[in-house]
Amino acid sequence: MSEEQAEQQGLQVRIAVKKVSEIAAMPRPKIVGDPRGIIKFVVDARSEKILGAALMHVDSQEVVNLVALAMRQRMSAAELRDQIFTHPSSTEALNEVLAQLG
Repeated sequence: MSEEQAEQQGLQVRIAVKKVSEIAAMPRPKIVGDPRGIIKFVVDARSEKILGAALMHVDSQEVVNLVALAMRQRMSAAELRDQIFTHPSSTEALNEVLAQLG
């Protein structure tokens, strides 16, 4: 679900977004020489559940499956944020991006 779709449904949302080139905890794109892209999460402000995400970066085709699983299991943004991910990998970025939500 996009930010706009959530707001159209009357949901209050919190947004976590960061450019891949600015994510210190995401070495994989720099290692392969392609730090382009963004990671964005749309989170329900009340329940803290992840409503949607935009993943546009190296290895996003793999990271999206992890995010989709978290959403199907109704994990909170904090639960996903607090996971330990393999190093170096693109999943490491989830810790840093979701930390913006507090």
